[in-house]
Amino acid sequence: MPETSSTFRKSCRQSLWISNSEEIPVVLCIEPWANEIQLLTGNDYQVIFEGPEGEFPAVEWGKSRITLYGWSGSVAQVFLGGTELLSCATAVPKMPKR
Repeated sequence: MPETSSTFRKSCRQSLWISNSEEIPVVLCIEPWANEIQLLTGNDYQVIFEGPEGEFPAVEWGKSRITLYGWSGSVAQVFLGGTELLSCATAVPKMPKR
């Protein structure tokens, strides 16, 4: 993970596995970075969030789009087969709690 996440006194690391079972690509959007990738059919993608304890990523999904939201101070990465596809290394600025 990027150095920015190591500055937190208490941090948590959360991992999500996402598979696309649709016959068409599904867009994965990581917010608030607005980074997008296409999830191809038959692949297992790992999304790792790291940030201050006490908050969690939020998930919104539809038939052709999945949106994951980080929380204040978090960073994120997306992997396929151990290869990093996407890095959201700038920590989310302070936001109101949900």
